[in-house]
Amino acid sequence: MACRLERWREDPYYGKVAVVHAGNGYVVGDFTGWLPGAFKGRVDLPPGLYYISDKNEACAVEPPEYPWHFPVPYMAADWGDVVELRIYAPEPPEVAGGDVVELLRGDIYNIYLGVSKRRRYQIRCCGRVLQFKSPPRPRGPGIFAMYEVLPDRAADRTRCKDLKRDFCGGTLKDAAQLAIDASSFADALYLHPIYPAMSYHRYDVVDHFQVDERLGGWDSFRALREALKNSGMGLILDVVLYHVGLRNSIFPDGPFIIRDLEFAKLIKALSERLPKYALSQLLAGEPPYETFLKAWLMPRLDYGNKAAVEYARRVIEHWTPHVDGFRLDVAHGIPPEVWAEVLAPASALYVLGEHVGNPAPFYKAIKGFTAYILYRELIQRLAGDVENLVRGVNKYIALTPPHALPYMNTFLENHDTDRAATLLGGLEPLFKGYALLYSLPGVPSIYAGGECGEPGKSADHTNRKPYRPCPGHPIARALTQLYRARRLYGLWRGPAWAVAKRGEVVVMGRGVKAEIGAKRAVISDTEKTTEIIFMSSL
Repeated sequence: MACRLERWREDPYYGKVAVVHAGNGYVVGDFTGWLPGAFKGRVDLPPGLYYISDKNEACAVEPPEYPWHFPVPYMAADWGDVVELRIYAPEPPEVAGGDVVELLRGDIYNIYLGVSKRRRYQIRCCGRVLQFKSPPRPRGPGIFAMYEVLPDRAADRTRCKDLKRDFCGGTLKDAAQLAIDASSFADALYLHPIYPAMSYHRYDVVDHFQVDERLGGWDSFRALREALKNSGMGLILDVVLYHVGLRNSIFPDGPFIIRDLEFAKLIKALSERLPKYALSQLLAGEPPYETFLKAWLMPRLDYGNKAAVEYARRVIEHWTPHVDGFRLDVAHGIPPEVWAEVLAPASALYVLGEHVGNPAPFYKAIKGFTAYILYRELIQRLAGDVENLVRGVNKYIALTPPHALPYMNTFLENHDTDRAATLLGGLEPLFKGYALLYSLPGVPSIYAGGECGEPGKSADHTNRKPYRPCPGHPIARALTQLYRARRLYGLWRGPAWAVAKRGEVVVMGRGVKAEIGAKRAVISDTEKTTEIIFMSSL
């Protein structure tokens, strides 16, 4: 049995959710990024098609009635001039005094986008006429685009050879300079972990409350903040709370799931005496404690233990005065109700969670996520047929709540993926992809080197080569123009949908449209037009 729908219950964010039973252990599926930790036995899901268990079985959650719609953040947003809706129905609905666009066609029901100029709106469908009051209004993230930097790779000060193991010597001073140089197409630095850690990437954190001296310590962090402030840029800090590094002082006596405590203590003792590469060679088989992806060097915190929740909240409380937002690593592995408690001190900040699948059950706790659904559609379709690309973009919009769209981190590449230039095979598909990102709602991010069209693969960490400057690169020039248009036309917010027209993708919105081809983008509203011509030569 993959899943069993037990009942429906009301929910202030989703309207109603299905309580789905899926075994007695951890519930794992595309909605958890296939990682354990967030749900046990049951999970609350809005309508949709999910995949669940180690067998990747389909779990269909069908609405009990049609049309399915509620004036709640998951399905509606009041933008002031228009109200944006999501409507689930087996046939096209009507919105009185408004418009309807089909976003996603399913076997049982379709997902439609509705636009109403009335805050109190009416939906007609399926033999019913329903009246709704005004939905809530999103505040917006306050950020238009981010520049992503892995601090160790902000420079090559050690002439590093082994990209998987070596520290290359980048510092926070280097990261600050890269961000300032990128301020023509981004207004925030998205900075990967800066804490003392066992590896160059610093996701195996040893101390969540300090700044690694290799990066320059607290003095360099304060200087980075000042430099960003003077350049009008914010700081989004990557925080790692699903797991810790083996050498972290809270392991193994803290809130972890330990199967053999004495063995775990032995491993901890070894970690303090042996270099990391030797540990990696020595440790094999099943760890005596739960970990991140069976990595012995990354024990997983147990959020069924109140001490883990309190620890994570202290980390957020510690860093909140120093940053403008957080990126939550492995957000899909921690229960939504835990995130709601942990993130309370950061309620005024922009927060995005990493989620490699469908974040549906997490939106009530975290406003935005890494938009992997869109990423996969773009990488697979950018170099192909325009009609397929339009379907991919609309699928993403259909599966993302109107309130979440402005907060979603959209991207063509990041530190975990192959470089987009390698996958797409040319600068013109890159331009087209970035033009789409900068024309859609959300917070697009440019991974350092992306503005240079850098190639690279994640398997050998060539996607993490130290940064090499590329003054005047055509992608960087195009990004600067796209960023200006994004701010000028208010493209960060909805409603938005895509259509195909004369071989181009056209992103439609309320009185705004962006026509995107391989070599040009034209953004216009009723009063003005901006044309961006992509020149692929330096």
